[in-house]
Amino acid sequence: GAVRAPDGRTAGYGSLAAAAADPALTVLGATPKKTREHALVGTPTPRIDARAMVTGAQRYTLDLDVPGAKPCVVRRPPSLGGTVKDVANLAAVRAMPGVLHVVTIATGVAVVAETFGQALDAKAALQVTWGPGPADRLSDEQVRAKLRAATPPLLVPPLLTPYVDAEFDFAFVSHAAMETNSAVADVREDRAEIWSGLKSPIVARETIAADLGLPLDKVTVHVVQAGGSFGRRLFFDAALEAARVSKACRRPVRLMWTRVDDTRHGRMRPATHHKIRATHLLGEVLSFEHRVAAAETDFRHGLGEIITATAANLPPGLGNATLAQTLFHTTVKSPYHFGLTTHGLSEVPTGIPTGSWRSVYSANTRGAEEIVVDELAARTGKDPYRFRRTFLKTDAQRAVLDKAATEGEWGRTMPAGCAQGIAFHEEYKSRTACLVEIDARDPEHVRVTKAVIAVDVGLPVNPRGLEAQMIGGLTDAISTTLRAGLHLDKGLPLEGSYSQFHWARQRDTPRDVRVLVLPATGEEPGGAGELGVPAAVGAIANAWARATGSRPRSFPLSFDVDFTPYPR
Repeated sequence: GAVRAPDGRTAGYGSLAAAAADPALTVLGATPKKTREHALVGTPTPRIDARAMVTGAQRYTLDLDVPGAKPCVVRRPPSLGGTVKDVANLAAVRAMPGVLHVVTIATGVAVVAETFGQALDAKAALQVTWGPGPADRLSDEQVRAKLRAATPPLLVPPLLTPYVDAEFDFAFVSHAAMETNSAVADVREDRAEIWSGLKSPIVARETIAADLGLPLDKVTVHVVQAGGSFGRRLFFDAALEAARVSKACRRPVRLMWTRVDDTRHGRMRPATHHKIRATHLLGEVLSFEHRVAAAETDFRHGLGEIITATAANLPPGLGNATLAQTLFHTTVKSPYHFGLTTHGLSEVPTGIPTGSWRSVYSANTRGAEEIVVDELAARTGKDPYRFRRTFLKTDAQRAVLDKAATEGEWGRTMPAGCAQGIAFHEEYKSRTACLVEIDARDPEHVRVTKAVIAVDVGLPVNPRGLEAQMIGGLTDAISTTLRAGLHLDKGLPLEGSYSQFHWARQRDTPRDVRVLVLPATGEEPGGAGELGVPAAVGAIANAWARATGSRPRSFPLSFDVDFTPYPR
């Protein structure tokens, strides 16, 4: 971004940062423009790099021409967090065509070669003896048992009070960004320069400087456009690995995680277990309890700098747990008048590398709640849309729900095996309702055929970008609700590619999608990045339940191992 002075001068934000941080700076008051004077805010505007992205012209980290940087890949352990004990054929691999260096780092054995093909061949030839990882004894069954045991019990309902109980399981999920982890590093005796797609460049630079033993002002980190993140690039694994390899080899390197590396050894959305109980009487909901147990989410990137990152590394139950509880209780709230409403989170350390995934806690937690809302409506003999409308807290919420229901033709007649589903979510001063139609007549190929999404963010800055956010959230929800998840087997995910981790393809997405952006309802914009997933999860699950007559309890709904896993 740039700051433009009245006389036409411009300056980049970065060039002004040091002066702006000066405590002695006199801060003058500024009056924002009136809404009626906005020339860009509220105007649908396309991304200037959209064409480059879809035509392959966009330059990402591995496209950069850094002089002397040689291809590098890492042989990783057969279980998460495993360690290198010995390399039996080190001399033979170093003698392979094109191989320049073979070095052991904390996360595996790195091979640097003239080409990526030669590096991959050498990596495959390595004969490594591995030490155990912290999750070697964990498979899906053990994780589910741990989470169920860690979920606090629900309160006993009052005598003769009707109630709805439900328990849900959500699998681990990969971030599955199109661009795998990658970085270029040039580490010298007295300085270092790193290029990578990063969301926390400040703590990345501080951590890398400390790891290399260099003064902070001798380390430069370049933030490169990333090919997707969804929370994954809050961590900077590839940048740190590349720096370590470059230092060991004394030359610039171009590090690439393969797709198998990224899917199996990358961070993932934690598996969760949910217990929900809602009591009701005479058409009123008296209480709503939700207890969540989750594999611990790693927040050791802190808030983007070294102080909070260090705090997050405090002993178990302190730093990381504090960040987790704060985020959970800040973002997970019920939009309904459901009497006494309580939420609780218990996190279980597993040794599995996790990280924030789009919507963080809300996707599973609020998605599960929206399923229970449908079941409450059924138990009380109410229409799901009308039931929600009755219990929503504000007119703004009802306006969004009404828009989706009206434009989506809620209640229209559907063929047997097909159904509609609806759900609502509010977060970060924004609200959305999602209505979907599903075709479950072929149980092996369940498809969402239509989606209508209404969204109110207060002040929509760029309606076109907002539309893209909501469609992205819908795709995430289709994927993780229907088919996409990771099977954990003896400390390692079985999935190793898009052919095995069943993310939604074009054929899985509805041809009829409408995003209805409500006109500005306030002077401030709300958030949209996390907003689109939870309501879509609930709507899809509710449509599936109505189409099949079954209650969804374990996600993804179709989760067979229908592939031959890659070797470990």
